Parts: sequence; C-alpha cells; structure tokens
Amino acid sequence: MAGDPQVLSALAEALAYPGQATPALVAHCANARQWAPPDAAEALSAYAAELTGQSVEAMQELFTGAFDFDPKCTLDLGWHLFGENYDRGDFLVRLRVLLAEHGIDEGTELPDHLPKVLHLLGRLPAGAAAALAAESVVPAVDKILDGMGERQGPYPPLMRGVRAAVSAL
Repeated sequence: MAGDPQVLSALAEALAYPGQATPALVAHCANARQWAPPDAAEALSAYAAELTGQSVEAMQELFTGAFDFDPKCTLDLGWHLFGENYDRGDFLVRLRVLLAEHGIDEGTELPDHLPKVLHLLGRLPAGAAAALAAESVVPAVDKILDGMGERQGPYPPLMRGVRAAVSAL
C-alpha cells in the first residue's frame, strides 16, 4: 500500500461536507501529533483548532465558503486539470473504475472529488498511488491552494497538509 491509509482517510474525512460525525473527527484530529507524520499532523491539528467548539452548522458554513462559491477552490480535481473539455470525462471514467475496483462507494460526488481520491490513494499499490498523486492530485491541489490565496480558516492549512501527504507518496 502507498501512504498511510489512516492519514489519508483523516484528510479525506476532514475535506468532506461536515455532518453529525464531524465533531468526533475534529477531536480525533486534535490528537494528530500522536498518530500522523509531522506535516499531516500540523495540518490536521490546525483544522481541529479552528473547528473545536463550532456547531455543525457553523462548520458547514465554513466549508461552503471555502469550496463552493469559487470554482477555483472546487474539490473536483478534473475541473482544475482539464476544465470542461473531453479529457475530464476520460479522467472521470478512469477514476470511477479505480474506485469500484478498490471498493470505494462513489456516493453523490463525482469520482474526481478530492476526498474520494484520497481514500483511493490509501488503497492503491505504492507505484500507482505515486503516479496518480504526481500527475493529477498534486497539480490540482496546487491550483486549489492558489485559488484560496490568503484566506484564513481551517481549510488552507488542511490543503497544505494534503499536498504534503500526497507529494510524499
């Protein structure tokens, strides 16, 4: 396996739309220094520090403000890599096949949604994970970070942690 599935899973869950399980995730991330490598632990701890004590509704508002109003910040990786051209469709099909092969439910999001891809990276063989990370995930995450600019909140540090984690695959 590539990358630490626990770390990739925590990063994926932290980038999912907040729900009733998010406060428990925040508490788990507050202790990330005990179970994650330094870059990921720093990102997850910063995420937790920003969200500890927030209501789920407040967390949802922060998430929506970070990712849903500006297309430069969307978590759909293919949009950053290909825009709306046909190459994105090929990318989506490739990811859909990989998600199915590795038992990851696509749910309501497109297969290029970053949390889905992070779960996938934790299940792929090391070489395949490194290739997907280098050719697709890192370039897209860099564009998301550029789109975030100087924004504050829990998500810019989290995205930097994602970049560090997937760059290390």
